[in-house]
Amino acid sequence: MLQKYFFICNYLLLIALGIYHYKKIIDSPPLKMFLFFLVYSFFTEVAGMCCAFYFKVNTAFIYNSWNIVSYLFYTYFFLSKISSQNKRRLIKIFTIIFIILFLINALFFQKYMNQIFISNIILGKILMIVTVMLYYTELLKSDLILNIKESLFFWISLGIFIYSIGFIPVFVIAEYISYQGAFRYITFGLNILMSLCFITGFLISKKQYNM
Repeated sequence: MLQKYFFICNYLLLIALGIYHYKKIIDSPPLKMFLFFLVYSFFTEVAGMCCAFYFKVNTAFIYNSWNIVSYLFYTYFFLSKISSQNKRRLIKIFTIIFIILFLINALFFQKYMNQIFISNIILGKILMIVTVMLYYTELLKSDLILNIKESLFFWISLGIFIYSIGFIPVFVIAEYISYQGAFRYITFGLNILMSLCFITGFLISKKQYNM
C-alpha cells in the first residue's frame, strides 16, 4: 500500500514540475505528450489502487493497458528524435513485433483482464533498451551532445534506459530464487532512479535544447 501511495505522489510531483516548467517544453510536441503521459500514468495508479484495495477487483487489465500505451508512447517519443531512416524502420519493426506478440498472448495464452503479461513486459524492455541505444547513436552525431545535460530528452531517455536495463536481470533473479519481495523492492528502487532522472531533467534543462 505504501508503494502505491508513493507512485501516486511521485506522478503528482512530476506533473507539478512539468506544469511549473511548461515554458521549457511548450515548443516540443513530444515533451508535451510526455506530460500528458505522466497524467495518464497518475490516473492509472489511482485506478489500480482503488480497484485493488477498495473494490477488490483484479487490476491486471489496468496495467496491461498501461504497458502497451507506455511502449507505444516511448516509441513515438524516440522516433521524434531519430532522423536515420534505417533506425526509424527498425524501431517501427520492433513496434509491429511487440503489438503482434501482445495480441497473440491476449488471444491464445493469457487472460487480458486477469493476468499480467510479464513476457510482453520483458520483451518491451528489451526492445526499448535497443531503441534508446539507437537514439544515443543519433545523439552522438548531433551538436546537442555538447549540451546534453541541458536536454530533457536526454534525462528522460536515461531514466528509461536505467529502469529497462535493470528490470530484466532483477526479474530473472527474483523468479530463480522464488522471492517476489526482492523483485518488488528492487523495481521500486529502479522507479525512484528513473523519477530522479525525470526530475533532474525538468529542473536543469533549457528550452533551446528541448526542441
